[in-house]
Amino acid sequence: MQKNKFLTTLSTLTLALGVASAQTTTPAAPATTAAPAKVTTFTDVPAGHWAKDAVDLIVQKGLIQGFPDGSFRGNENLTRYQAALIFYRLLQSGTLGSGSGTDTTTIANGMQEVSTELASISGRVDDLEKLTADQQTRISALETQIATLTAGSASSDTTALTARIDALETAVKNIPAGKAGPQGPAGPAGAAGTAANTTALEARLSALEARVAAQPTTTASTTTSTTTTNNTTNPSTIVIGSTGSTTPTTASNAGRLYVGANYNYSIGGNQTRGSYGAVVGSTQVIGPVGAQVSVDYEPTGGTINADLTATVHLNQGGALSPYAGVGLGLTSSKTRSTANSDVAATTGTSTDYSVGGLVGVDYRFTDSLGVYAEAQGRYYITNNGIGTGLQGNKSGFGSTAKAGLKFFF
Repeated sequence: MQKNKFLTTLSTLTLALGVASAQTTTPAAPATTAAPAKVTTFTDVPAGHWAKDAVDLIVQKGLIQGFPDGSFRGNENLTRYQAALIFYRLLQSGTLGSGSGTDTTTIANGMQEVSTELASISGRVDDLEKLTADQQTRISALETQIATLTAGSASSDTTALTARIDALETAVKNIPAGKAGPQGPAGPAGAAGTAANTTALEARLSALEARVAAQPTTTASTTTSTTTTNNTTNPSTIVIGSTGSTTPTTASNAGRLYVGANYNYSIGGNQTRGSYGAVVGSTQVIGPVGAQVSVDYEPTGGTINADLTATVHLNQGGALSPYAGVGLGLTSSKTRSTANSDVAATTGTSTDYSVGGLVGVDYRFTDSLGVYAEAQGRYYITNNGIGTGLQGNKSGFGSTAKAGLKFFF
């Protein structure tokens, strides 16, 4: 619909302008040679286009100027604001007064349809003019303030630096000459002492004078007296000697040590048991090899498992760090009632020994807090207590899965 209205408006404007031009032409006027009007060539309206003549005419009349990228965009929808702007330019050109009655009525109807937009555009233009005037007033006031501040700051800085140079010149003049050498008791007088070397100081004064000439207009707080000069904000302060580094260093073993608490689920033979445990260790003890000690307690059977494991952590310092290890363990539990029984005796405690390995992964939320999961397998060398979970008194394998929290420090 919008596209059809755009084509209708374009055709109407072209017809109206053509009729107006025909009616205002004076046949008896003498022939004159006029410079051809400049026609804007749009990138999307090539020669031979069916609407090129109409587009060229309304561009010559100043009704449409196209878009900043040099395109006409004839296939886009025409907004009511764009139509209002076209009619507004048509009114300003004074072409409507010479058109035919039918064309004038058609154009008037179109203008009536976008009268609201015409009024809005007029109001927006007035607002923009007022805003431009207000902004210009504010810019002028800011320029005045900046000029005042710049002049005052430059004067203050120059005065302070001049006072410092005067003090240096006075100090240079008061440097005494070297002492004369001692006179021998009977020999000729000793050689005169070396004269004061003022070349270096004169070079520094020349450098200071050059810096005064190129001094930027910055705000500085300077207090000058006859004996001391205190410049707290001058960026050109000269510091003699090394002030040392104040950047704290990070300990090389930060985050290596850890303690943790976990819940365990153990499988031995045809038995499954739950227990609670704790772990303490370090990710690095000798080179990349670390160590950890873990202790688990099974409340129902009164079983205690303890393991000492050597570990190797991968991706140390990262949020996710897998690890693996091998080690030795012992299990303290109640003694079997008989050699092939899984029932504990009334009294007595046995200790069983095992070797095993583990794999796990740490995930750190922060530098000091994380969670971990671990799977551990044990081969029991002895099987005298019920804590191994194995049937009878034969050696065998058991496994444990762990999950818990770790604190790094």
